[in-house]
Amino acid sequence: MSEKQKWILGAVAFVLFLVIAGFGYQELQKEAERQEKKQAQTQEQTQEQTGTEELSEESGENEAASQEEEPEAVEYAEAPDFTVWDQEGNQTSLKEILEGKPAVINFWTSKCPPCKEEMPDFEELYQEMKDQVQFIMVDGVGCMGETEESGRAYVEEQGFTFPVYYDLEMDGVINYGIRAFPSTYILNSRGRLVTGGSGMVSKEILQELLDQVLEP
Repeated sequence: MSEKQKWILGAVAFVLFLVIAGFGYQELQKEAERQEKKQAQTQEQTQEQTGTEELSEESGENEAASQEEEPEAVEYAEAPDFTVWDQEGNQTSLKEILEGKPAVINFWTSKCPPCKEEMPDFEELYQEMKDQVQFIMVDGVGCMGETEESGRAYVEEQGFTFPVYYDLEMDGVINYGIRAFPSTYILNSRGRLVTGGSGMVSKEILQELLDQVLEP
């Protein structure tokens, strides 16, 4: 083979090499572009998923915060009914007595020193709040040696003006499980029992308890 033929073959081979190399470069470039698009799509999906998770977490936090801000409604039990006699000697019941406003029920006897100590405070609050709050003062006849006569005499002697009722059959005492005197219970305007217990109550504490059930 002459030198000229060798040169021509070498040139052809070089041109083929360039063509093949160029084709390979184009394929590599296309593949690189495909990989970049794929990576970009993956990043977008990841960002969308992350954003969704963050939004979900934020929604969950907002919902939890909303639940914390909204206090749960408390459903109080209906105050147990009982039968008593009023100061005129008429038989009645708690349901008949209630007037559709907050009420305080106080179980007392004239033989109970703490009862006698707190009753002036009840009288004062009665004078101040009788238009807003109903006072139901129940004499526990039959407890601690109490009689209707002794209860009536004590009320008259002290000049109390709040409504007094006589639990002649201890119906109220039994229904409310009274174990000690005095015992006081607070009802809301729907006749439901909000709070209560035994022991002497000061005017300040009773005022606070009644303020809690007074509707704005």
